[in-house]
Amino acid sequence: MSAVVGPELTPQRRATALRAFHTLPREDRQDAIALARQGRRHPDERVAAVAWWYAAAVLQPRWYNRVPLVVPVVVVLVLLAGALLANSWPLALLGLVVLLVSAALVRQRLTTAPLLGLMRPPGAADVPETAQDETDRDETDRD
Repeated sequence: MSAVVGPELTPQRRATALRAFHTLPREDRQDAIALARQGRRHPDERVAAVAWWYAAAVLQPRWYNRVPLVVPVVVVLVLLAGALLANSWPLALLGLVVLLVSAALVRQRLTTAPLLGLMRPPGAADVPETAQDETDRDETDRD
C-alpha cells in the first residue's frame, strides 16, 4: 500500500478532528469507513466531513506514515533472525514490539486511507465541528 498522507494540521486542529470523530455514534463511524472502502461518501455531509478531518488528522505527513509497509516486516524478520542466532530474548521481545506497532500502523492506514482518498467535503470548514457544537447550534436555533 502506498503512503497516503493528509494535509499538515496544527495540534489543536488534530485534537479537534479526533474528538469530533469519536463523539459521532459508533454506527456512523463504521458506516463512514465501510462506505469509503467502497469508494462512496457517507450520505450525511456532516458525518462525511468529520470522517475526512479524522483521516487527515491521523494520516499526517510524518515519517511513520511514509514508510512502505514492507520495511517493518523486514525489520521484524531481521530482529527475530538475530534473536535466534544470538539466543537473545531481549532482541526477540524487541521484534515482537516492532511487529505489534507495525500491525497498528497497517490497521490505521487501511481504515483511514479510503476516507482521505475521497474528495474533501464541500461543506467542510477549516476547523472540524464536534457533535457538541452541532447540538449547541441546534438548541440556539430553536430559541
